[in-house]
Amino acid sequence: MESGPAAAGYTSRPQDEPSSASAPSRPSREDLTKWVRSANIPCLLMVIYQATGDRRWLQDPYRPTKTRGLTDNDDGGLSTQIQEEIRAAAVHTFLSLGAGNPLKIAQPSPAEMTEMLSVCVGEPVAPEHGLMLAHELAVRSQPSSAISARHSDRQLQAVVVGAGVAGIIAAEQLERAGISYLIFDPHAAPGGNWRDNPYPGAGVDTPSHLYSFSFAPYDWAQHFATRAQLQEYFSYVAQSIGISRRIRFGTTVESARFDVGSGLWHLSVHADGTTEEVRVPVLISAAGVLNRPKIPDLPGRESFRGLQFHSSCWPADLDLHERNVAVVGTGASSMQIVPAIAAQVKELRVFQRTPAWVAPFEKFHRPINADHRQLLITYRNYRSWYWVKLYWQFGDKILDALRIDPDWPHPERAVNAQNDAYRRYFSRYIREELGNREDLLAKVVPDYPPFGKRILLDNGWYRALMRQNVSLVNEAVSQVTEDGLVTQSGQAFRSDVIVWATGFEATRFVASMEVEGRDGLTLRDAWNDDDPRAYLGVTVPGFPNLFLLGGPNSFPGSGSYMHSIEVQMRYVSKLLKEMQQARARFVEPRLDVFERFNRQLDAVSMKTVWAHPGLKTYYCNQYGRLVFLSPFRNIDYWDLTANSGLQDYVVTPDPG
Repeated sequence: MESGPAAAGYTSRPQDEPSSASAPSRPSREDLTKWVRSANIPCLLMVIYQATGDRRWLQDPYRPTKTRGLTDNDDGGLSTQIQEEIRAAAVHTFLSLGAGNPLKIAQPSPAEMTEMLSVCVGEPVAPEHGLMLAHELAVRSQPSSAISARHSDRQLQAVVVGAGVAGIIAAEQLERAGISYLIFDPHAAPGGNWRDNPYPGAGVDTPSHLYSFSFAPYDWAQHFATRAQLQEYFSYVAQSIGISRRIRFGTTVESARFDVGSGLWHLSVHADGTTEEVRVPVLISAAGVLNRPKIPDLPGRESFRGLQFHSSCWPADLDLHERNVAVVGTGASSMQIVPAIAAQVKELRVFQRTPAWVAPFEKFHRPINADHRQLLITYRNYRSWYWVKLYWQFGDKILDALRIDPDWPHPERAVNAQNDAYRRYFSRYIREELGNREDLLAKVVPDYPPFGKRILLDNGWYRALMRQNVSLVNEAVSQVTEDGLVTQSGQAFRSDVIVWATGFEATRFVASMEVEGRDGLTLRDAWNDDDPRAYLGVTVPGFPNLFLLGGPNSFPGSGSYMHSIEVQMRYVSKLLKEMQQARARFVEPRLDVFERFNRQLDAVSMKTVWAHPGLKTYYCNQYGRLVFLSPFRNIDYWDLTANSGLQDYVVTPDPG
């Protein structure tokens, strides 16, 4: 793959050791002394303690201070003298590991893991997190191993729809399980939603090392990867773990019908102008949900004489110089587009219905220090701790701030004391960014609790709004005319280009194909169009051997989407293994289990910030029910999947 990641400055191999072009296989003391100067001190401490078992490294004066906000807290809040002592010990530790000496604590116990992470992040971590995090640390600390294609001559056993994040995860685990499969994807390359959104400034707002597969670590160049870098990563992963040969690109699954008699899914598959039927026992939907653009049905939209398009349909080589541009919406895509084009256009108007809470993050779009990259790609123990720390900072630590405290005296502005603290923190940051622009301040500070809608990271949003050629229109668009837009108050604005940054049909899961289960029931009818429910977000009664990745209520409220999908696919793999052992022909969730889970889900949802009165978000359907996000903590969902198995399913045995 000459034009792949290696050509772009990335190493094109699993990162258990540095490539020969980037570092020697046994770094010298001089190399390490240089590398650790850019390392994260709290993570270095964890590696030192694992290597030595010396408890003094978990005690004062080495204990880091509490990590503030979403920062990395690289120096641990420690004095220069203590930092230097830790770095010197880290150099000695890495040299010892490089010489083949084993870790004294190869795999922390759940109790040890809880204690270590508490020290690492400078705040108490509840004991129930220990088992999951110890497991995830172990997964990421193991050397990457090659996958052997043991099933090349076997009969097709599974079809995966989609070659985005979820499809790649499904394929990797099916490869390891020796299950023969094919992936169908309408695009020309892997990437899913990242191929569908080519707008300027597109990138991930989750740290790159957190937005990574556990089985494919990578030499990331930036703390937050751009769309182009993500595309390179997905292509690299598909090639390196050997799944490319299993993907049929340019192929659309138009419909799927389950036949009880044969126990097979009958798929109508379209490619190159022809349609064929594919029959397979197991159907895994990795089709995603943020892929059907939503444009408001406004009067006059067809009359506009300029150029208009959804943000996901950005025209190639579009020249915006000296043009009046309107961006409708202030969600995630708008917040990336506006700073990227503000300097190009003659005039830019941004139309906002509801402002978003925006979090500062000092490393947004910054390159990762070259020395830190070397340390990350050379020592998987350090890289694994870096992942765990990020996972906690962006995950369950935040989720505690989303729970409604019934005794909290100020529900109009926050749902609990911690949530209110975030409100003060974000509000202070906004004031600092806007300075004396009181006119903007009144428009951009939300009146709903933090995290009620998606929290966004500031990538220059406020600086863009303060430009002389940019204006923020703080009301919804009500009409489109031949030459622009009209707002609800009747104000008219002339535009040459309209960008609809208005999101997607986020409540309509598996909408890219018609799915028919037992007794002629379609998935769309079972879900009353936009009221989807699934057991653990994965399986649905009446649809045997259909497994959903990224299904209803399975996107994390905060944390790592990659990890959530891996947890789901591990669960699917476990079920498939149990089915094989039980000689099951097909399975579907028991109705009582399905209903009990969804009652629990709805009850937990009503105790979160997303149930705040008057709050409208794409996380909820037209009835106000939370359908997009999981209301559970990451640890709770991990436990639910760990404790569920074939006992929760109606099993139809194989007659043979």
